[in-house]
Amino acid sequence: MPEVPQSPVNPPPASDVLFRRIISVFTALSLAAAYGWLAGFVRQANGDLSFHWRWHVILWALVGLFSALYFWGKIWPLEGCPNATRKDIVKGSVALLLPGLWWLLFPLRSLSGQHLRDVTEGLVAAAIVLTFGAWMVIRLGKGFEDDAAADLPPEKSESGSGEKNSR
Repeated sequence: MPEVPQSPVNPPPASDVLFRRIISVFTALSLAAAYGWLAGFVRQANGDLSFHWRWHVILWALVGLFSALYFWGKIWPLEGCPNATRKDIVKGSVALLLPGLWWLLFPLRSLSGQHLRDVTEGLVAAAIVLTFGAWMVIRLGKGFEDDAAADLPPEKSESGSGEKNSR
């Protein structure tokens, strides 16, 4: 019976430069718009919020823009650049996290007493649930990777001895 030609086990990775740019640019523009919009709100005497143009809008829009671009540049470097290290991932995450925490915690400054405690308890509970959910998704992803790696046949070394490559 004639043999059917098989496709290579590991085809070369497709270039994802366009996808990276789309993700980076749209994340940066979204955060720039969100932070700029939040910076334009002013509390009125009656407690309501209204949007007023201020120079803080541009400053916070730039913070949103550059924190997102820095984040993606650190955790997802372009081809030809060294891969992201744990230190790069931490730096990028901190650059993205700090302005986000500022806008999360900023409205809480007007709360006090029991109301502040109630809101804080809710935020802590949400943080715990979301952290556990993220941990579970990461573990699930690693499980799928390990399962897929176990299904692949062992690679042969250059000498042809049948040993696994030590990557």
